[in-house]
Amino acid sequence: FNRFKREDDMGILNPSVTLHYQEDLPDDFNLVNDWSEIVAIMNPITRDWAHEQFVEKEKKYYWVSNKSDNEGNFPALYKNELGIVIFEVREVGAISKLTISEIEEWGYNPDMFDKEEVE
Repeated sequence: FNRFKREDDMGILNPSVTLHYQEDLPDDFNLVNDWSEIVAIMNPITRDWAHEQFVEKEKKYYWVSNKSDNEGNFPALYKNELGIVIFEVREVGAISKLTISEIEEWGYNPDMFDKEEVE
């Protein structure tokens, strides 16, 4: 899409140049049905977010703190029944599988945690 932006003076969203995009899109994208996702990928502002959402699905991890609390426990992130991400000591079975976007959305820094990928 960066190439299209450079080559097409009229802009990447101009209808007269959109047919060129179809040839360069992956086979699982449809120019008409997936237009909002395609535009999100083309737009430099939303590109990283759109790539994770529509091209490469985000992986889920268990997030456990790098540091223990005063009692030697390692707090973890989990999502409660209201969908809020909370940071506290939990039993292993109560820890949620969360994506990087989910924990960042709630203001947590992924670098503060050890992550274990979940299949």
